[in-house]
Amino acid sequence: MEKDWSVQDGSDCDLNALPQVRTWPGLAPHVEAVERLVLMGAIEDDELRDVLMRTPRGIHALPLPIGDEGVNIESSALRMPWWSDVSAPNSLLPGIYETAQVIQMLELERGDSVMIVAPRGNWWTEVLMQLGAGRLRIIEVDDGRREELRRRWEEMRMNLVADAVGCEIEWCGLADAYKGTPEDGWDRILVTGGLPRVPVGLLMRLSFEGTAVAAIGEETGTILQTITRQNEGEFQAQWLAIWNVDMIQDEAAQTLCDLAPLIEIPELSVENPLTNKAAWMHANDDPTRDRLGPAALLDMIEEVWSEVEATTHGSGFEVGLREVLAQDLFRMGNVLQRLGILRVAAEHHGTSFQLSPSPEAACYLGMTFSEDEEDGLAWQRRAIETNPDYGGSWNEVGEALLQRGEPERAIEWFRGAINSVNYCERGAAWANLARAHLEMGRTTSALFAAQEAAALMPDEKELDGLLEQLTDGLA
Repeated sequence: MEKDWSVQDGSDCDLNALPQVRTWPGLAPHVEAVERLVLMGAIEDDELRDVLMRTPRGIHALPLPIGDEGVNIESSALRMPWWSDVSAPNSLLPGIYETAQVIQMLELERGDSVMIVAPRGNWWTEVLMQLGAGRLRIIEVDDGRREELRRRWEEMRMNLVADAVGCEIEWCGLADAYKGTPEDGWDRILVTGGLPRVPVGLLMRLSFEGTAVAAIGEETGTILQTITRQNEGEFQAQWLAIWNVDMIQDEAAQTLCDLAPLIEIPELSVENPLTNKAAWMHANDDPTRDRLGPAALLDMIEEVWSEVEATTHGSGFEVGLREVLAQDLFRMGNVLQRLGILRVAAEHHGTSFQLSPSPEAACYLGMTFSEDEEDGLAWQRRAIETNPDYGGSWNEVGEALLQRGEPERAIEWFRGAINSVNYCERGAAWANLARAHLEMGRTTSALFAAQEAAALMPDEKELDGLLEQLTDGLA
């Protein structure tokens, strides 16, 4: 039985025997990201698919000030800032998934008149225009943001595109929101910010059989709902999912919900290009902001964001931005990994490592490959080369070797994991070491390792069975 653990530190492991990295996943281009959502069944409308493919969200976001490295952040599951003060409501561009779900709920038909409240930059405006809206009224309650949206729209020559596709674009503040309402009412109304209750003021401007989509505050959060006007004064509402959006300013919400007289609304902060970096650094501080899904999913995202962290290193503001993006991508990769979306998880981890190398990103990337794939071991090697003190990859290599029927070699790597400086799950390595010894018939050594594992993981039920098996074997 091993006794002197101070000298069994994994130094006898042959790192050069592990394969080199050959496959480096990275975030896919926007078009491929849309296609994946089609294959997953998240996008069912063929016309929306075509429109999303030719309207990437990246061009509507603030410039990403890390240089042109082709990182394809726009196709990630992260939020993107369109306004520099991300603490202001509705300052982020939602992801492709959320966008597809919400737009599909509108069931837009060509020629429909559409009102969009709190437009989230110009991305959704462009999507609705390309889908065939005949008249599109954009309600942005803040004068400064509305003027900036209009300036960007014209700078990108979207006004010419609107003319070409026959879409009448109207930019309005809340004071003019109800002026010039179509005689039969608006065919579709989309509110992208949260409202405290059903927006009666808006619904009264909805056409017969028209549809409104809005996130309305309930006890469980802001719930995405579709509301259809059936008869005079009769509406049918359907609850769909939690959409954790920012609440619309109280004064504006009062007007939209209660037919109240317009109250003067304080203007938000003025756009400042010097704060673009800060906007990107803080865009994903709240991991469930603007996310759509069941409560269990949002809770899991919160849990991952609070627990998972990569040990990136760097200095200087520019490097600090890269580190933050790398952290956000790594955490989102963990979320996707837990959901079983391994290929996309690998791409998030790979881009995280590209921006700011960390052993955690390399390790978790390696875990997305199947146990018999050499790429898995290759990325564990890269993790150890990045930081030899990170024990997670030592343990992963040992597990892979054990699965391949090489317990003797696996033992060396489990020892390295146990003696690593940076490893918070030593109990797992001890448990794996016990299994490796047991496979080789070393019952006493296996019992010693299992006891160490049980001391570190007292609530692990599987260890109880292993200890019982080993104790019976020595009786």
